[in-house]
Amino acid sequence: MAVSVLCVHAQDNGQTNFPPAVATQDYVNKFGVGAEVAAPIGVNAKYFLDDRFALDAAAGWSPYPHSTGEIHADFLVHDFDLLKPSEGKMPVYFGGGILGRLRDDGRSNEAGFRFPVGVSYMFDNAPVDVFAEVAPEVIFAPFARGGIDGGVGFRVWF
Repeated sequence: MAVSVLCVHAQDNGQTNFPPAVATQDYVNKFGVGAEVAAPIGVNAKYFLDDRFALDAAAGWSPYPHSTGEIHADFLVHDFDLLKPSEGKMPVYFGGGILGRLRDDGRSNEAGFRFPVGVSYMFDNAPVDVFAEVAPEVIFAPFARGGIDGGVGFRVWF
């Protein structure tokens, strides 16, 4: 009896079943994989730990001079209430993480911290999001310097 009541309720409120968790924008315990351009140009992945916190990582080709590859991993905090589009969800996020760049021609590899700030748009009824971020960075090895990184991309959620 309870199952049929829940099914009728889901039909009455217009929700679809593609897939059920994404239709209600429940990204918690979901894994997203996609592509990112800028720094790096490559693969991006994200995992929501709960409805506010997520882990994000990217790896690929580095567009910086004498750099061949870049990888970073971040811990992110999301605010789903700051921007409220008429459809979908648009969380603003910020966080901190680490980065590494592989360098060529005998140059030392770089390591540092990054502090991304961005926005994501999570579509209603589709397991896809798009994002854009800027990430101030502090390189601590092999020398100290600052900079700004960033990227845009998309992910498909499973």
